[in-house]
Amino acid sequence: MASGLIFDYRSLLQTAPLITSTCTLWFSLDQDFFLDIFLHSDHRTRSNEILPSYFRVFFRHGVVRVLSLLTLTMSAGGYNIFMDGQINKTSLKWYTAGTLFAASHLLFVPAIAPRVQAVVEDTSHGSSTKDLKDWLAINRVRTWTVDLAARACFLVGLSIVE
Repeated sequence: MASGLIFDYRSLLQTAPLITSTCTLWFSLDQDFFLDIFLHSDHRTRSNEILPSYFRVFFRHGVVRVLSLLTLTMSAGGYNIFMDGQINKTSLKWYTAGTLFAASHLLFVPAIAPRVQAVVEDTSHGSSTKDLKDWLAINRVRTWTVDLAARACFLVGLSIVE
């Protein structure tokens, strides 16, 4: 096909889940870095005051980013699994695993949502940093398990595409 000489959409779609899963991982690491600052002893008192309003703004935009990245990752991963037919069986297994790991990010919602709500609504009555600390612990587990695993699977899968 002549269009493949100018622009190879298959290469883009094979690379896309690696790019989007990298962005998801990076965003998660950034969340950990920037939100952990609120827990520093120098900021804790003021953090308890501003965290509820900060989280209302932060998560409104953050959720859109995360869901957009996950949708792109799972869509591109799904394309490579079901539609492409251009990748070998070994690579297909890695794309499947990566897509499943990316989807597993959402399994953490039931554990994270109550903590986000607790910070936003200040249910700890001036101790939002405690709820943030709990949220960060779950975020770290998710980051170093499913987010990193998804990226690693897509990297391996892409590296052995024929």
